[in-house]
Amino acid sequence: MPRLRYILFLSFLIAQGAQAQAPAMEAALPDSIVITASRQAEDARLTGRRVTVLTARDIAALPVNSVDELLRSVGGVEIQSRGGFGVQSDITMRGATFNGVLVLIDGARLNDPMTGHFLSDLPLPLSEIARVEILRGPATVLYGPDAIGGVIQLFTYTGLRDAGRTPLEIQGAAEYGRYGLFGVDAAAYRGSDRLGLSAGTVWQGSDGMPILDGQGRAVTGPGGPLRTDFSRQAHTAALNTTLGSVSVYGRAGMDDRTFGAFHYYTPFASDTAREATGTYWAQLRLLGGGRTRWQAQAAAKEHTDEYVYNSRTPANRHTSRLLTAQVHATRGVRANLSLTAGVSSARRSIDSNNLGRHDDLSGGGFVLARWQPLPTLTLNGSGRLDYDPVYGLEATPQFSLAWQLGSATARAGVSRAVREPNYVERYFNTTLARPRGRNLGNPNLEAERAWAYEAGLDLYPTEELSVHATAFARNTDNLIDYVMLTPQDTVFLARNLLHVRTRGLEIDGAYRRTVRGARLSVTGSYTLLGADLGETGAGVTYKYALTHARQIIQGMASAAFGPASVGVQGLWK
Repeated sequence: MPRLRYILFLSFLIAQGAQAQAPAMEAALPDSIVITASRQAEDARLTGRRVTVLTARDIAALPVNSVDELLRSVGGVEIQSRGGFGVQSDITMRGATFNGVLVLIDGARLNDPMTGHFLSDLPLPLSEIARVEILRGPATVLYGPDAIGGVIQLFTYTGLRDAGRTPLEIQGAAEYGRYGLFGVDAAAYRGSDRLGLSAGTVWQGSDGMPILDGQGRAVTGPGGPLRTDFSRQAHTAALNTTLGSVSVYGRAGMDDRTFGAFHYYTPFASDTAREATGTYWAQLRLLGGGRTRWQAQAAAKEHTDEYVYNSRTPANRHTSRLLTAQVHATRGVRANLSLTAGVSSARRSIDSNNLGRHDDLSGGGFVLARWQPLPTLTLNGSGRLDYDPVYGLEATPQFSLAWQLGSATARAGVSRAVREPNYVERYFNTTLARPRGRNLGNPNLEAERAWAYEAGLDLYPTEELSVHATAFARNTDNLIDYVMLTPQDTVFLARNLLHVRTRGLEIDGAYRRTVRGARLSVTGSYTLLGADLGETGAGVTYKYALTHARQIIQGMASAAFGPASVGVQGLWK
């Protein structure tokens, strides 16, 4: 993409209540209250976990055009992009591979069963997202397999907001730049006494920059010079209504993108690849209140992928499907004790001319207890039991505590997590001529298993300033990677070979203040990661185990003056 971009952002809100759109959302759920750490809204200081919140105001104030660009500013989150503008990005946290982060849309699992490379294929525009919560560290006990590095939950306006009388609200952004770059992202919301409706759309594209080799010469294919071109569109619609004492929320959406995929997956000279993906999404959620708060949700996803390595090879076509269902409830047993319990199930499948046809059915249940033996001490204990035909029966306990010390909160936790192998890791077998260094799947893979530990301190010296520090460690057994065992091997075979010890430190802070009507916000973070593989044997070569950055510095700053704002973000790794 061009080094210089001319970007025009147009933000506009219509109708009487439009100016209160972002503040209204923040009033509905302050950033001191989080959901992802326990599946229920609660004070972040009681969870014993580190959760970062991006509010609607944070999102609106930054010059970003996709979710992965937004996440670049979040401490401890590393985005490994293959193309610009969110075309395709891997997401890693706390040294986990790109398959070890879980993404949720309003509580429903989005991760594709084929591969983690599609984690940023989101069936909704950025303008539909009202809030983002990033839970750092394992969360298998609450959400099932794959949440080894952390969880990213996207809350939409309709999913977060109760149905109520709301004037028409419209917001949007547009961009224009060199190499035919264009983008339009818009969403509208309208509410009545009992019904809220929203719709959103995004259109983006670019002719792309010419791709150059190491000597600065244009790389060409059968159709001429290769470029970093892309085209993307996503559309969604949602409703939120009440039926008696039950809140009903539903959403449907899709994402369609095509792009040049030169050297996205291979380093070979014959690679002139192009790729097209499609995502189709639907979810339905019911919420009930009273003394026992409960939630039931089902979601369905279909993902298509067509990959053409070059003009002389046939296309690889894959269709993966994921159907999930979950029910959980929370009840206060006593004034200082509450219980949450739930069950979930998932059916995943794939139909591919490369990977074959496969389907798997899994399920599990969890229970979480929160006890406050003292007004300043909160203990959280939970356990989960999952069954999956790939790895059998797995138990994942978790414990955390939070101790409030005036304006500071000390926290600590220990947890077990698992990650199941995806379909690419199990069945990939390239149809290309057999170059040395290609990947090969392994249907006999077991699950990754990890124990994680962390301790941290949250400081709130003033209402405007907060500082957080966390030290963490994780020991992972049976880590899945593509490995050559000896120099004589010709393929990277997916194996449960590696034992990885990860150690790290996260320091981040935020300062927010209103000065003469201007809302100022500054955040910054530093992450240090160290990892080693233990004894791997002489001549062993692997691909993804240690691809994360060792140090990351991230930050953003913004100033809002009425309806206008200016923001900047920075990243070094």
